[in-house]
Amino acid sequence: MKLKKSAEDKMIFLYRYVSLSLTSLVFLFETSRLMVWQKLLLIVFLFLSVTAFTWIYRKYRLHDMVLKCSIALETAGIILLLFPTGGINSPFKWYVITPMLVACAHLSMRYSWTLLLSYIGLVLTFCYIFFTPGQYFLWDLILQNINLFLVLIVTTMAMQVIRVMKDELKVAKDQANETMDHIKSIYHIMETTSHNEALNLGQVISDYTVKLTKQSRAFFWLDSQEEDAPASSQTGWTVEEEEQLFEELGNYREEFREEREPFFRHLPEWGDFLMITVPMTTRFVATIGLKLGPDQSLTGRRWLVQQLIFLAELSAVFLERYELERIENQLIVTNEQNRIANEMHDNVSQSLFGIVYATHSLRQTWCHQPKEQVEEQIDLIQQSANQAVRELKGAIHSLSSKKSGGSTWLGSVKSHLHTLSKLNHVQIDFDIHGDHYSLPYLYQKALFRIISEAAGNAIRHGLAKRIDVKLKLTPQVIRLSIHDDGVGFETARMVAGGEAVSAGGGLGMMNMEYLAQSMGGEFDISSRIGEGTQIRLSIPVNAYE
Repeated sequence: MKLKKSAEDKMIFLYRYVSLSLTSLVFLFETSRLMVWQKLLLIVFLFLSVTAFTWIYRKYRLHDMVLKCSIALETAGIILLLFPTGGINSPFKWYVITPMLVACAHLSMRYSWTLLLSYIGLVLTFCYIFFTPGQYFLWDLILQNINLFLVLIVTTMAMQVIRVMKDELKVAKDQANETMDHIKSIYHIMETTSHNEALNLGQVISDYTVKLTKQSRAFFWLDSQEEDAPASSQTGWTVEEEEQLFEELGNYREEFREEREPFFRHLPEWGDFLMITVPMTTRFVATIGLKLGPDQSLTGRRWLVQQLIFLAELSAVFLERYELERIENQLIVTNEQNRIANEMHDNVSQSLFGIVYATHSLRQTWCHQPKEQVEEQIDLIQQSANQAVRELKGAIHSLSSKKSGGSTWLGSVKSHLHTLSKLNHVQIDFDIHGDHYSLPYLYQKALFRIISEAAGNAIRHGLAKRIDVKLKLTPQVIRLSIHDDGVGFETARMVAGGEAVSAGGGLGMMNMEYLAQSMGGEFDISSRIGEGTQIRLSIPVNAYE
């Protein structure tokens, strides 16, 4: 696997060549027992060696054992280099900083300090034995090179501090990226969820609370007994424990209503919880709770508070939208009923009243009228009946997209897939069998979202070039199959622990599974690396009803 060079790696590798060039320049012009051609040959050998070690550091920087052995070997080479280049007075004694930088940047603190102390001890020992026998005491030799040792120690300490800060920043960045991925997925759910699917909100929020905070247990508790309210739900407890937990939470109902900030609460026999009341102006009062571990640090708790605040605000937006959509739907239904009633009263009912009145009048007088006059009145009644039929057909025609030729669900799906195909240069084949006009609206919306999500995952994560969508509609069951030729992924990784898989769009898969289950259907996914992904969905048509 080819690793991308970071700015830190580029800086260290550039410093290696610059420092070697300067050190070699000093060595070339200083007085030495070596001849010029010998120095040049040695410098060329050093540059080749540095190039080889640099390649090893770049290629195997994720393999600690290879990296440790390579750094130790280069450090040993620098110590041996002191023998032909002047011993303790050799300019190359400073070059040891370069492998030390690599060690501090990629390896543990213990290894870095062991390497540094070993280098100092070996240099002092060899120089004292081979280069200054009887001229200095060991302490004098240390004082003579104290500047070198201080520079090495300070450099190592500075690099260790930078390494710790870098690791902390990396962890924070990874958490931020992971949080943003979850936020995007939750936002997608909130934006596209219909009125009836809102009943799954509690399970969605509790599941994502666990994922965002990386804790094991969380709950979403809604203080409402109304049938059209989202259900309270939890993640991490059993079904029996869920009932007991929500019963315990009911004892603190009034206290939760008064809370406006995140708060800690100890529940007897349940442990310590971090909770937040969802701020909203609707008829609902909801609380999101997270069970804390015994070793939770203060910094960790602050991060958890931030996540809960975000989830609470997002939940509040969704619940208020849910209420507005509920009221809006009621108003739409009422207005439509009134419009149809007025239209029927003004047109069809008037025509029918005229027909009834004319028929009644004709029944009373037909025996006293000439045949020609009776036939004329019958023709008028027939014309009125035909007019009423035309008006009734017109009303039905305006309400039916199938009869009026307006936009249909199938047209919307085809248009969306065509746009995806053109924008991403992907071939998408859509094959449908059955009557889509009779498909209830809730099923239409769920199928559109699943098809859209699956096609988007195949393009974004699977890098697919061809997607086959097959939909079979029968009065009893809906069957959907979506197959792509993308890179695929290991489905076992997504099943084990519920981890999201970037290659397969694990969060998107969860969204589709939620939709299928909310409609009483079955969701199945199969995939292998290099062999694409196939999604199969089966929904009984009358299960939701």
